[in-house]
Amino acid sequence: MSSENYTDERRQYYRIDDSAIFSYRKLPEDVLAAQKASSNTFEIVEIFSQINRQMSTSLGRICEHSADVASYLKGMDKKIELLVQMYLFNDDPLNNGSRRQLNLGAGGLAFGTDEKLEKDSLIAMDLILSTDLLCLHLTGKVIHLSDNKSSDTENNNFAYRASVSFTNISDIEADQIMKHIMRIQAERLRLEKNL
Repeated sequence: MSSENYTDERRQYYRIDDSAIFSYRKLPEDVLAAQKASSNTFEIVEIFSQINRQMSTSLGRICEHSADVASYLKGMDKKIELLVQMYLFNDDPLNNGSRRQLNLGAGGLAFGTDEKLEKDSLIAMDLILSTDLLCLHLTGKVIHLSDNKSSDTENNNFAYRASVSFTNISDIEADQIMKHIMRIQAERLRLEKNL
């Protein structure tokens, strides 16, 4: 196996085609990556995640005293999380106008757009991934823009396909994306084995 084929295979393994709630906006060249604005949906998901983190400490203490109560509370938490996921990721176009098909990796992503983005332009991206309702605010540089020739009907609605490399991504954010990718790949492999 040549090293070029190995690199392509390895890169393919660490990238997935996925659906996520996604929005982006162009940034002026002199803007700092720390300046990030987000929509109400992203703010709500962030608050939801903060509450979960705060509750996990209390849940740990409850678990020490009563396994039954802790199990019940974990079940209730899963139900609430499922309802949020159903709301955010359902197929009703009125509820999720910003839901997009993406090709996602820890180093960047590709997406369909009608906007002709300039190569090397900076964009701010808000991304909510379906597993664990992971909400990320990222910046990236457009590394490639091509005419969209996608055979995927959902992505074919856009005039262009933009490839973006993440800039200033923290190790934690990259790890969260990789965990998401691994979870999705594991689910897909399980489904293939069951067929």
